[in-house]
Amino acid sequence: MERPPRSLLSSRAEDYLEAIYILSQKGKPKVRELARRLCVSPSSVVEFLRRLSEQGYVIYKKGGEIRLTEKGLEVARKIYNRHVVLTEFLTYIGVPRDIAEIDACRIEHLLHDETVERIIEFMRRKMESEP
Repeated sequence: MERPPRSLLSSRAEDYLEAIYILSQKGKPKVRELARRLCVSPSSVVEFLRRLSEQGYVIYKKGGEIRLTEKGLEVARKIYNRHVVLTEFLTYIGVPRDIAEIDACRIEHLLHDETVERIIEFMRRKMESEP
């Protein structure tokens, strides 16, 4: 059986991009906010932001701006949307929301695009058939 294609980014890198995306919805993300959200030290955030900047996913200026590039925004939206869909699916099948959030965060990086599309189709059909 053929393995599904993996993203060139690590799940950790995807977590950073998703966190920056979420924090950007509320204003300008800061290193300390990212550190809190990702449960890492601010120095770890700075180091990882430099790496993501070198790879063209973020614009990072020390002591200031953290912004997703178009390339980073594309990945972040994809991961965020997967997270939302998986959380909704898991809660639909009876998983408590707090556990669904945790599980969605873990599996959002592992599932093949085709699998996520089937879950989206399933949820769409279920929502349309319910009064």
